[in-house]
Amino acid sequence: KTLEATAMFLDIAKKGKYYNQITSIVLDNSFGALLRTDKNISINLSALDIEKEYIKNKVFSLLATYREHAHRVVIELLEDEEFKNFDVIRDFISNVKAQGVRIAIDDFGSGYSNFQRLNEYQPDILKIDATLIKNITTNEFSLATVKTMVLFAKEQNMEVIAEFVESEEIYKTLCDLGVEYSQGYYFGKPEILP
Repeated sequence: KTLEATAMFLDIAKKGKYYNQITSIVLDNSFGALLRTDKNISINLSALDIEKEYIKNKVFSLLATYREHAHRVVIELLEDEEFKNFDVIRDFISNVKAQGVRIAIDDFGSGYSNFQRLNEYQPDILKIDATLIKNITTNEFSLATVKTMVLFAKEQNMEVIAEFVESEEIYKTLCDLGVEYSQGYYFGKPEILP
């Protein structure tokens, strides 16, 4: 329910004037977190975010400010069906990667993400969508699809992250396939840190 409420909130924010402000606050807080941890941070940005000059300029300004920490930043790229100018995304990816940022394709295997996008964006990390992972132990098609994605990613030297890992059985199946990282309720539920 929390994810549904968040999605509904963001949809309403996108239609109003607050979405850019929310994205700006998220960027400030995320980069600021680099000073409080030695871990990597991941920031979700949609294709529509990247299209906006204000957001792009904000990202590049923050990268300049936190230059020595840029290698710990991962930008998770969320695709959007309304976005059509892929040259803008390719340029953005090229520019942030030149500063040490890593790129992840989020929710790969759902919606508009496909192998052509991988070829165009050349990400460092592939996050396999929950719709494929949640049925991996009961659906042969899901298993075969994930296996193909993992093999492809390995050949391209990409890290693989599985989303929606809800049980030990799913986790073990993913480990057998060579998935390096997993996230989901099997490991813990999201929580707000102080």
